[in-house]
Amino acid sequence: MLTSAVLIGLAFGGDAHASLTLFQSYFGNVGKSTDGCGSLNPTCTLISDVPVGSTILGAYLYSSTFATTTNPNGTTLQTGAALPFAPTFTALGTNGQLQAWRADVTQYITNNMALGVGGATLIANEGNQSSIIDGEALVVVYSNPTLPVETAFILDGFSSSAGDTSSISFSPLPVGFTANLMIGDGFSFDGSDPKNPTNTNQVSTITVNGSLLTAVAGHCDDDQDPTCANGNLITVGGQNAGAHNDPFTPCPNPLIGQDHERYNLECILNVGDTNAMLNTVNPSNDDNIFLEVFDISGRAVINVPEPGSLALLGIALVGFGFVRRRNRSNT
Repeated sequence: MLTSAVLIGLAFGGDAHASLTLFQSYFGNVGKSTDGCGSLNPTCTLISDVPVGSTILGAYLYSSTFATTTNPNGTTLQTGAALPFAPTFTALGTNGQLQAWRADVTQYITNNMALGVGGATLIANEGNQSSIIDGEALVVVYSNPTLPVETAFILDGFSSSAGDTSSISFSPLPVGFTANLMIGDGFSFDGSDPKNPTNTNQVSTITVNGSLLTAVAGHCDDDQDPTCANGNLITVGGQNAGAHNDPFTPCPNPLIGQDHERYNLECILNVGDTNAMLNTVNPSNDDNIFLEVFDISGRAVINVPEPGSLALLGIALVGFGFVRRRNRSNT
């Protein structure tokens, strides 16, 4: 558990309270596809890969914004010859000026996405708000009788820079177990800023059962422009069979540039383990881990503190009401 932390000059004692909360849990012969995209242009491309013979259980489009005046409603999603669809986004909370949003696109994906190897291409169009929306994430969960029995979780919201904690309990991990984690991180950058050479540590740290998984989570890995800048600072661990499939991040403790926000927890967990405690911390207080997607062998239960325990932190965030804003040039 985390101890006291300092957030923009405000001290919070005691254990860290999670601001990411459990949104969906699936158990059975389940699989998932994850991807992200960001662009300074109006459109960017997402990949969703669902094998033939599958049943889509849920599909969710996320948006990451970095100004309290920004609302991603009006963003559209389109695949193939289908007409563009404008989903309704719901705000998931704020971290200073950083915000995350979620829209249920299950019916649209079910009706219009072609299943099969290689993934379906979907176009996210942010319209005239492209420069103030960092990007999108797409999570699709499906069932398929050929898949092993697993539990999949989706946690979303906004991460506390001071620290979030998630606890997973599961049946003893068998030989050949699966334990994966993908995160989505908005307003994210891991390189030096020529306009502020001392600002080189805009990343998050993740530990599992007290062991360091990464100290360099985050960047603009999923931007589809030649440079990182406000409007495309997003990274999402991509798991699909398409062009956006991310390799697993070297584990443990990757170097800057090696972290792809997709993690194989087998480097820390062991056969027979029955629990995992995951902590995330953002020392620079200006990135927003808005999404965590887990899958693990067998049946599992995830626990996070109740949202009500966030009241003090929420009041403090409103109190300072700002977050450092970056203008990024070449990385």
